[in-house]
Amino acid sequence: MSKRLRSLSGLDAGFLYLENAGTPMHVGSVMLIELPKSAKRTAYDYRSRLIDLLSERLPQAPALRRVLKEAPLDLAHPMWIEVDDVNLKKHVLKRTLPGAGGMHKLHLLTGKLHAAMLDRSMPLWQFVVIENVEPGVIALYSKIHHALLDGQGGVALAKVLLDIEAGAVSKRQRKIKNTDTVANRLRTRDISKTALRSTVNQFAQLLRALPGTLKLAGGMASPSKIKSLRDSILVAPRMAFNQQIGLARSFASVSVPLQSVKRVANGFNVSLNDVVMAMCSGALREMLSASRQLPKRSLIAAMPVSLRESGNTDSNNQVSMVQCALATDVVDPVLRLQSLRASTAQIKQRIATFKNMIPTDFPGLAAPIWASGLSRIWANGRLAEKLPALANVAISNVPGPPIPLYLAGAKLRHYYPVSIVTHGLALNITVQSYAGSLEFGITACADIVRKPEQLAQALLRALNELTERLPE
Repeated sequence: MSKRLRSLSGLDAGFLYLENAGTPMHVGSVMLIELPKSAKRTAYDYRSRLIDLLSERLPQAPALRRVLKEAPLDLAHPMWIEVDDVNLKKHVLKRTLPGAGGMHKLHLLTGKLHAAMLDRSMPLWQFVVIENVEPGVIALYSKIHHALLDGQGGVALAKVLLDIEAGAVSKRQRKIKNTDTVANRLRTRDISKTALRSTVNQFAQLLRALPGTLKLAGGMASPSKIKSLRDSILVAPRMAFNQQIGLARSFASVSVPLQSVKRVANGFNVSLNDVVMAMCSGALREMLSASRQLPKRSLIAAMPVSLRESGNTDSNNQVSMVQCALATDVVDPVLRLQSLRASTAQIKQRIATFKNMIPTDFPGLAAPIWASGLSRIWANGRLAEKLPALANVAISNVPGPPIPLYLAGAKLRHYYPVSIVTHGLALNITVQSYAGSLEFGITACADIVRKPEQLAQALLRALNELTERLPE
């Protein structure tokens, strides 16, 4: 049974500790799903079909079978216990939009669902089937705790659950067990041994890495290198997004043809990501100018970057954050795009230089106490409003599947990402490519960004601005 135990890394556990600041740390998606034509003629229960599929695929999806177990006496970070079966009826729920449904009501419900914490006594994920979106279309909202996986881990999980054709979903049901009972069968001695071994290994890894880190740091200790490092750290202008956030969430989505974005990228000889960043910059500039909140200095984006080595398929988090100046102080959209290209080029160089100095793990001895305590101090002291702001908005661009996919026998029309906001970072724009489109998901604190759909529409206008300026 002890083989089922695996201690979380410092980075994975950090997402759990951060929730003590009162901000949920799960990511997710909203999928628009086309019901089969046969659904109009027969009684069709998509929730039941989804449960059947999950029951069948569960053995290949370890992230969905992991339950948290605290280490005795806080000897280490919490551990995952991998169970054989999950009570899927508790994880797959169903809601119905009121009245005539529609995207606006779907966005409102998504915000409410995303604001709720996951129950830590169960595997940390949830699906909600949402009916009455529009005729022949339902939605599926999903959320999974960031402690379980990063963006690349999410892609790996999607490969297990999604199909490239409708196919037939097996009706074979697996026996459902109570995960709490399975977890409680583990002996305290096994848990303590795993916790202690994990903490010792983490300290040992730090000691082994110390000579190399000191050598690398020594190489960076020249005055020119120190100046370069200092200059690479940006201070963002303080603005509305850098406040203490409340519990409510707002959400909006928009889809853009991928070919239209590629046309702009090719026409200006920039990367696809450069155009995405320029769209976000232009949209933010428009929205903030309309409300007279646009700072004179450029906004700064926090961008997640993968630290995952090629071929690494672990489902844990291997990610860090970098800063990117968004050039929102540049009026001309083409000059803004060129400025962003220069910014992203500098980011690539900094990542290559400092990647080996970015930690993804730290020892867990008493971490549940001190790390959770720091999170509470961060929230209770409203430190996000007192310390210098390092970013105004989080922007993430995740590559997704290039072809249409199916889930439980039904086709996914759209696949919008839903992400995280925290104190001092009240707005998140996450982009995912899917089947010839770029799917933008805008997640925000509802008290600060009440109408994210305005930003969604501004993204389209920002792309049109660049398209109109394409060279002949």
